Amino acid sequence: MPSETCIAICCLIFGGVLEQFPKLKLCFAHGGGCFSYLLGRIEQGFKARPDLCAAKNIFNPRKYLKQIYTDSLVHDHLSFDLLINTIGEDNILLGSDYPYPLGEDWPGNLIKTSSKISESTKEKILYKNCLKFYNINEFNFNKKNFPKTINY
Repeated sequence: MPSETCIAICCLIFGGVLEQFPKLKLCFAHGGGCFSYLLGRIEQGFKARPDLCAAKNIFNPRKYLKQIYTDSLVHDHLSFDLLINTIGEDNILLGSDYPYPLGEDWPGNLIKTSSKISESTKEKILYKNCLKFYNINEFNFNKKNFPKTINY
């Protein structure tokens, strides 16, 4: 599944979809699969072999990172750090994998236990980025049904 997720992102970039629809925002499961890890190679392929990679899109793949969102479900702090450094703290949403058994025992635990990100970044990834993704104003949202913090 993570490989297929990366292939889907590449198809959208190199197929020109994200260029043709610049306001389109897409969210991918599994932390975007192996996309973050392979982005350097994807970019090099774009530069070195435009005949294969830039057939329908002449712009560097990194141009589209603002349109790409992923969930946070990578199960590993090193992978999570790479995801933040590649996709950006503003484009990662809490992932649970519900109802499938591969999710975290406590959704958000990887985010909450990360020692390399600030509390404000944790809030973004736990809920604020989701509100932004769906264009929901935080102050108009019913906070009784959506607590600001998650306690375990």
